Amino acid sequence: MPELRLIIASGTAQRRVLEDTAGALEKDGYVLSGRQEGGDWVSLLSENMSGGLFEEKRLIIVESAALLGPMPENLSAMVAQGSPVIILLVYDAEPGKLIPAAVSKKCVVVKAAAFPRWPNERQRWVSDLAGKMGLRIAGDAISLIVELLEDPEEIRSQLVSLSLLKKNAPINKTDIEELCLDDGSGNLLKLLDSLCGGDAVTAVKTLRAMSGGSNSELFPLMTALHNRMRLALYAAEYPREGAKFAQALGSRDYAWRQAGSAARRYGATALTSFVVGLIKLNIEEKSGRGAAWRSLELLVLDLLTARA
Repeated sequence: MPELRLIIASGTAQRRVLEDTAGALEKDGYVLSGRQEGGDWVSLLSENMSGGLFEEKRLIIVESAALLGPMPENLSAMVAQGSPVIILLVYDAEPGKLIPAAVSKKCVVVKAAAFPRWPNERQRWVSDLAGKMGLRIAGDAISLIVELLEDPEEIRSQLVSLSLLKKNAPINKTDIEELCLDDGSGNLLKLLDSLCGGDAVTAVKTLRAMSGGSNSELFPLMTALHNRMRLALYAAEYPREGAKFAQALGSRDYAWRQAGSAARRYGATALTSFVVGLIKLNIEEKSGRGAAWRSLELLVLDLLTARA
């Protein structure tokens, strides 16, 4: 009788968890003897009751396992633990009532590790993962990764790339900017940093380079600008208490340092006008009354010409 193992993950995490789990089983002597999408429970269990003639330990992978539908209760006795035959069932989400309670108790469940919620915890997560990969990565480089990347699998992928490109060499913030960011992410970082630092030429040039995109790309940009300059506004309004706002909002260290520069350069009045302008532009765009990129460029120019 086969053993069932449930892989519960979605997106790129699902593929990694599946590959890691199957790879570990193959190292333990299991031979991949079947791979399918969906199917039916009766055939799946009855055809895999024991090891094969030549492979005592067999592995079967069932992707899109939700297509199997609910497992009939009367098949529960056909599932065992510690079997030489393991069936990996891949689900995008918790299977819930698709698996009978009696069978769930026998199953091994494998899930993608939860990604930490708070920035400082994410920085530790990145640092630990980099350490396991043998990477020596500077603190500001870790802060930048956490600032720009929300998907843990994307972070993992970038670290794998860095392990190949910078093998046995220390990794700094410049390496992240040059090696890990696509044009969109690189331009966004350049715009945020140049705006915080008052570099008008770079800020306007970068914004115009980004403005070639569709209006759908405008909203993520406005969100990033709002998040950064809202921090700057709090830092300007409450210079002694600003760090508390940063902590409450889950600000990354890198973003907080850059926001502090903007607060000192522009002051609370100009930053208030900019943040309010972003909110107004967002509302106008969603109602179809905005001037899109042109309005955003005017907001940026107004801020760049302000002084605290």
